[in-house]
Amino acid sequence: MLNIKFGEVFPRGIKNIFHFNPYKSKEKKITVKQTEVFHRNKDKIFDVIMEKTDKHEIIHGERAVEKQLPGWLHRFTEDVDIFSDTPRKDAREVERALDRKFGNDSFFVKQGEHLSTFRVVAHANQQSYADYTKPEKEIPFVVIAGKKYATLSYIKKHTRGILNDPASSFRHAKDRDTLNRIRIAERKKRRMF
Repeated sequence: MLNIKFGEVFPRGIKNIFHFNPYKSKEKKITVKQTEVFHRNKDKIFDVIMEKTDKHEIIHGERAVEKQLPGWLHRFTEDVDIFSDTPRKDAREVERALDRKFGNDSFFVKQGEHLSTFRVVAHANQQSYADYTKPEKEIPFVVIAGKKYATLSYIKKHTRGILNDPASSFRHAKDRDTLNRIRIAERKKRRMF
């Protein structure tokens, strides 16, 4: 057991057990004017995120499901989940673009629960609008309108894995709904052919 005092400088090679994280929540008091600007422009957030999505990034989650299902099977979501080999860099890039679009420091990057996930969060409502994650393995994708989206078969497999995990029970209802909507779309497609 190391006998370390808080604030002590650690020599190289020893892991800092207090792990300074520059991407932790950076709550900032914002003015009424900044809040007004945010709410007047929040409908442009998705467009800026999609504009900054490169060919090396794969959109997954609800946005990928939404893109591959008919409109009547969509579920409302405000965030975009993106796989990227450079999640921190891409999250900072989107955060800067959003700040430029809003004309002030309206967003910040926060590290997610997983070490390889970075979120673009609004100061006004502390809500995450984009999650960038480094994929652990190769992700199958389809190209729709020049953007890469995770395939429905990948999403089904991933969702089943979450449903089998008791630790993820807080999201089981949402994931069951996603699986059922994909099954409905597949049945409708089979009946057409």
